[in-house]
Amino acid sequence: MKHASHPTGLPLQPEQVFFKDPAIDRLLAMVMSLAAELHVTKDRLATLEMTLEKSGTLASGALDGFVPSAEQAEKLKAERESFAHVLMQCTLGREVSLGAPEDVVERFNKD
Repeated sequence: MKHASHPTGLPLQPEQVFFKDPAIDRLLAMVMSLAAELHVTKDRLATLEMTLEKSGTLASGALDGFVPSAEQAEKLKAERESFAHVLMQCTLGREVSLGAPEDVVERFNKD
């Protein structure tokens, strides 16, 4: 698994360290990434279900018995692997955020 750049393609910045043990920072970054993904997923799923049930195109509980086609399963697998890649990048000692641009850092260091 290659982890040479940020998912956006922008250059990585030095790792941010807030706790004495940088592993705690990486674990916290991973947990926060999961929390953000979970919140967005739950919100979008609830919205989708309400919309589909209101229009009558989805029976209540129909998602529980869904079996994906081979093409759908492949798409789900690719998305799952991409998510795992981004999540595990936190453990490599590289900051997940891009950090502040150099001119902003310099401005704060002058004050």
